[in-house]
Order: sequence, then C-alpha cells, then structure tokens
Amino acid sequence: MSPSIRRRDLVIGGAALALLPGLAGAQPGPTVSFIVPQPAGNPTDAQARKMQPAMQKELGATLIVENLPGAGGSLGVRRLLTAAPETTPLLIGSQTEPILTPLAMLGARYKPEDLRMIGLVGTTPYVLVGRPGLHAANLSELMALARQSAGKELTLGHIGYGSMIHLLGEQWARKSALAITPVPYKGLPPMLQDLMGGQIDLSFLPLGGNIPTLIETGKVKAYGLTAETVSPRLPGVPTVKQGDKRLADFVYSTWAAVFVARGLPDAPTRRLHAAVATVLRDPEVVSYSQSNGVDVAEAMSLEQLEQFYAGQARLYQGLARELALQPQ
Repeated sequence: MSPSIRRRDLVIGGAALALLPGLAGAQPGPTVSFIVPQPAGNPTDAQARKMQPAMQKELGATLIVENLPGAGGSLGVRRLLTAAPETTPLLIGSQTEPILTPLAMLGARYKPEDLRMIGLVGTTPYVLVGRPGLHAANLSELMALARQSAGKELTLGHIGYGSMIHLLGEQWARKSALAITPVPYKGLPPMLQDLMGGQIDLSFLPLGGNIPTLIETGKVKAYGLTAETVSPRLPGVPTVKQGDKRLADFVYSTWAAVFVARGLPDAPTRRLHAAVATVLRDPEVVSYSQSNGVDVAEAMSLEQLEQFYAGQARLYQGLARELALQPQ
C-alpha cells in the first residue's frame, strides 16, 4: 500500500469515526445522510423513514432521509460512492440499484462490489398478476391463452429496462416458450392503474403493501408466486414453479438492504453494521416490515452479508446473460 493511499484511508477513517459518537464520543451528534434512490412514498422510502428514529438513537446522530430518484437508482448510488471523506452516508436499496442498473445502463459507471451490504431488512416474493377481464382462471389457462393469441401478444407492464419486473417477465416468457410484448412505465403506480383498468394484460408485482387486498377484491387476478412455497398471505395462489416443469427454478424475490461504500474503513463499517442490526430487531421496525409483506431476515454478520450479496450479484448477472441484456 502506497503512503498516499494509506494517508487517505486514515483521513477517511478518522472522519468516519468522528461521525459515529459510539466510537469517537463526539458531542453533539453530527448529521448522517440516509440515501433512498427512489421517490418519496416508494416502499423503500417508507422503510427508511420507519427506521430513521431508531437509527438516530443508535448512532447518536441526526439521520436525514435523502431521496435521489432517477436513472435506475444510479444517482443515489453515485452520491454514496462519491461522498466527501468527512461524511458517512448510508443507502437503502434492493438488487436493482447496485446489481441490475449497472447491467442495464451505460451511464451507471460502478460495479456491485463498489458497495458493501451492512444490513438485510428482508425479502418479498413477486406475484404474476393479470387484468380483471383476462379470460384465464389459472396459470395453465393463462399460458394456453398466451400461446393461442392469434397474432396479438399479451402485454406485460414493467417499470424500466433491466428492472426486476422486466427481467422476470422476459425470463418467464423465455422459459415457457411464450411471446409477450413488454410495456415500460415510469414507476409502479401508473403501471398498476393501467393493469387494473385493462390497458395492459400482465405484470409481476411484489407481494407487499396493498397488493394482497387488490387481489382479494378482484382488482387484479393472481396467477402464481415466484416463491419456493405458497404464501400464507395468498393461500389459494400456487407458485409459478408448480405450473410447468420448465419453471422449476423460477424462484425470485426482491429484498431491501442497507449499504455503505466499499471504501469505508473496517472500524466504522462494523459500527454501522452493529447499529443497523440493532435497528432491524426493533419491535416497531419488525412489525412494520411484516405488515408490508416482508419476510424479515435473521441477523447476519458482515461476512454472511458479504456471501449473500455476492451470491445475489452472481444470480442476476447470470440472468442478464441468459436474457442477453445489453446496457442502453
């Protein structure tokens, strides 16, 4: 290690320690940015704001939730990675921002390994849903309908090229030997409105928030879960893998996690990991997550989180190769 790099690490490390009163004893506490690479009101944003009070208490610092949406979440990631040495920002995101966006966008000039996961909130499966008037009562009928569409392909809405919903739609169609027409939207709300209104045929939606209610009230039809087993939230809905042997490995979920920049030294990283772990065990945070359909993750060490994150990166990089995803 060169002397210049070593000096830089010492500067960053010292500044980071100063931002963490539990390590440096700084009084009064500083301000820490909690970056959300999604708009206000997005589920990730709501999760961050629910964690905010407990995080402030644990860190002894003022935690400011900073929404930086756009460009597949890359704007928020770039803010995390280019932050000044005297700051220690955190970022909450899913596999989209650190893993999928660099695969889909030329402008996202970073790699998954540039970030380090320090806390996993939990996971949520997706559910394949259709518009209310779609003439298919179950997954088998849906696939038969897709194959006999007489030149008019079923449309599948997604929230952007390279997004989880886009990739799930393409992979489902590819493995099932179906032809579909992808329809991009600028976010989940307008796509969901068009799905309920019959303007598009299908989509994959995270099984959280009000989605079970929309299914139960007939606003959308549920055909299958991207999970290993049936969910107690929708006991009557089978898994996608049950519908066709070609889909035996069609098991995917979205997750929420907290990240720091990889260049943050080990001591402040471990202090932040401990703080996040404590917050994720807070009863109010756990209750909130579960009420929104999140399967709350067990506590994980930094080493376990590293293995999980690396495995997820391999999974989605492999999926991108299968689908010949090209950065645009």
